[in-house]
Amino acid sequence: MAEATTVDPSIVGDGSIVEVEDGVVENAGDAPFFTKELTDRQKLTKRLLRLGVVLVMLAVFGVAAQQWRSIPAAAESQPAELAATLPVTTFVAKRVESYARERSYTGLLRESRRSQLSFQRGGELLELLVDEGQVVEAGQSLGRLDARHIRAARAVIEAQVAEAKAILEELVAGPRQETIAAKRAELLAQESQRRVLAGQLERRKQLVRSASVSREEYETFVYDYQAAAARVDVVKRQLDELLAGTRVEKIAAQRARLGQLDAQMTDLVHDLEDTKLVAPFAGRVSRRFVDEGSILSSGTPVLEVIDDTNLEAWIGLPPRAALALQVGEEHELMIAGKPIMATVQSLAPDVQQTSRTRNVILCLQPGLQTVLPGQVVRLAVTEQVDESGFWVPTTALTRGTRGLWSLFVVQDDFVGRCDVEVLDTVGTASFVRGTLQAGDAVIASGTHRVVAGQRVSADRSEEYVQSLERLFTEPRP
Repeated sequence: MAEATTVDPSIVGDGSIVEVEDGVVENAGDAPFFTKELTDRQKLTKRLLRLGVVLVMLAVFGVAAQQWRSIPAAAESQPAELAATLPVTTFVAKRVESYARERSYTGLLRESRRSQLSFQRGGELLELLVDEGQVVEAGQSLGRLDARHIRAARAVIEAQVAEAKAILEELVAGPRQETIAAKRAELLAQESQRRVLAGQLERRKQLVRSASVSREEYETFVYDYQAAAARVDVVKRQLDELLAGTRVEKIAAQRARLGQLDAQMTDLVHDLEDTKLVAPFAGRVSRRFVDEGSILSSGTPVLEVIDDTNLEAWIGLPPRAALALQVGEEHELMIAGKPIMATVQSLAPDVQQTSRTRNVILCLQPGLQTVLPGQVVRLAVTEQVDESGFWVPTTALTRGTRGLWSLFVVQDDFVGRCDVEVLDTVGTASFVRGTLQAGDAVIASGTHRVVAGQRVSADRSEEYVQSLERLFTEPRP
């Protein structure tokens, strides 16, 4: 062992004495850590830890050995049959050739009538009397246009009608007696003048023979006499016309003129009525397109009115399912979770090209306040499915291969496997077909606990089997 060497306290820095032994510097004043005595303690601690681990492992192995020795004794205490078999619940498979399937179809509630109202003529909208959501009655005034020009044209036609009526009354009454008397007086005057001219003409003839009057003067008197005779004939014919009264054709022409004016008056009355917008049926205003002061043209939409008092349910059904419904039948609809009775009104004559369904229209009872157009409605229809197969609880199915499903059956207390195809599922039951045969004992549930070839103990509980039969014979959606 090397001799201890004293080191200068300034080297350590804290005034303690440092010893050097075998090249290791030891601090004698601060309980040295790197000492030969402390290294022996560490070695002793490691040995104690190893000894403790060995004791713990021995204790664990002892407990395991004790449990292993107790297993044969427990197995020997149980019956051999229960230790080797697994109890399962089974039911007898029964084949059915068809079954009733209730399916639910979705549609929408629609109003029986919906109209976009507009004026038949153009003009300025002076007044609109209703707003969106307001209830209206049939024939109620909803708005009106400016009708000043129509009223002015009506006044003109009314004056022309009055004039035409007066003329017609005059024609029907015929000429006045004063007119006839004046015409007779005129005829007498013309006849007197003709007679005077006739006498003068006779004297002119004698004078012409004696050459007292020239031939030219004589011819002048002849022409004057002929003119006087013609005037007499004209006045006489006018008098005859007055005495005969107004011609029937003239009266008819005047009546036709009056009818034409009446037609123009009726047209103006219609134009005046067209300046008012009225409700064609009782309902509710759903939309308002324009406001007062707008200049409208003929056909411009003003209001949209719907008949929400009589609602219809439009439901698309497959054509085969629609054949099960008859016009006049009552069916229960589900609207917002509430049942409402409706009557089949009609079936669409064609199939929708987009959905390949046939629309069935059902009428709801009038006056329902709890439903609105646009709500979703559902109709349940019972269909007869002509398929041969078996009803089994869905819990009896286990996934097979190639998209098929499997059932476990019990034969001579051993588990067998049948591959089936699932055709339909109704609630907790499934309709299948495949290698399953009528009379097979099918394991109802717990298929995850068994495998093919396993020995089991079948429990055919009559109460359970009866509940399954009710489930299969009366399926519910």
